[in-house]
Amino acid sequence: MKTTIHFLVATLIAICILVTSCKKQTDYSSQINALQARCDSLAAALKATNAALQATNNNVSSLSTSVTTIQAQLTVIAGQIATLNTQLTATNSNVSSIESQLAVIVGQIATLNTQLTATNSNVTIILNQLVTVVSQIATLNTQLNATNVNVTVINNQIIASNTQLNIMLIQLNTLLAQVPTVTDIDGNLYKTVIIGKQVWMADNLKTTHYRNGDPIPNITNTTTWANQVNGAYCDFTNNVTFGATYGHLYNFYTVVDSRQLCPVGWHVPSESEWTTLINYLGGMNMAGKKLREAGTNHWLITGGDNSSGFTALGGSWRGGDGNFYYWVGQSAWWWTSTEQVALNPITIGLGADDMVYKNWDTYHTKAAGNSIRCIKD
Repeated sequence: MKTTIHFLVATLIAICILVTSCKKQTDYSSQINALQARCDSLAAALKATNAALQATNNNVSSLSTSVTTIQAQLTVIAGQIATLNTQLTATNSNVSSIESQLAVIVGQIATLNTQLTATNSNVTIILNQLVTVVSQIATLNTQLNATNVNVTVINNQIIASNTQLNIMLIQLNTLLAQVPTVTDIDGNLYKTVIIGKQVWMADNLKTTHYRNGDPIPNITNTTTWANQVNGAYCDFTNNVTFGATYGHLYNFYTVVDSRQLCPVGWHVPSESEWTTLINYLGGMNMAGKKLREAGTNHWLITGGDNSSGFTALGGSWRGGDGNFYYWVGQSAWWWTSTEQVALNPITIGLGADDMVYKNWDTYHTKAAGNSIRCIKD
């Protein structure tokens, strides 16, 4: 379109030049006027053409802008399409992966179906076995009922036997209490008693010699007794009558002497052996009453019933300082063979109540004087 416009402009200029040239040479007024009119017409047409061209140019510019916008949008769309293609490729890859996983799952399902079939077969076997076991349980229950009847019979027999055994034990202890059966190195005779699974002497020890025949010193002096570091014995307040009745009092050095105090087959009980006795008789709070001799012949208090047959007498004791404490009939103390600390062995005592006491205080040092009860090996 621009080429056409240029051609029309060039033609118009040529005509104008020709008209001018003609005016100079010949009077062609009519022709010139015609040409002038023609020129004016062409100028008007040119003007209209220019206006149309300008509008067309505006439309072209608008179209160019629209084309640029469309091209930009197309670029965006092309990017989106590329992105979608990438996503589609990834999706296709995921689909392939999912299809592979589905194939694996299908295989696993097939395997599980096979296992389920086998399991169902096993369940049938187990059910059959359970039926058998239930039948066996029923048989066992029948046998158990019969056994329970037998157990009841046996329990009754055991109860009767225990009753008879207790009667026999009481009779035996009665005989043992009447007839001394143990002799020490000095010829002293001792009664015995069975308490639970233990066999105890029913009298306090009275020997003045060790088992091998060596004499045990009889120390009466207070200072000498307190300073003694070897075995020694005495009677309460140095009264031999008390010794004959309640037994002698010995220091701890005689207990641990390798020559031994008790007759052959017997020994000084440990704390553990005393504890076994005490627990069998009901514990520390109750055993005292059962151990203590009944009546007031050898106690200044009442309350003992001697139900154990132990026949504990209130022989009292001598302190580690050499002094005698309390009076006969008020308390009784026995050595154990167990040392709590270096200077304080454990002693077992009875007082005015039903309690049994364990002591290892500063008065009951190794130099103290206590009674001794022997227990069978």
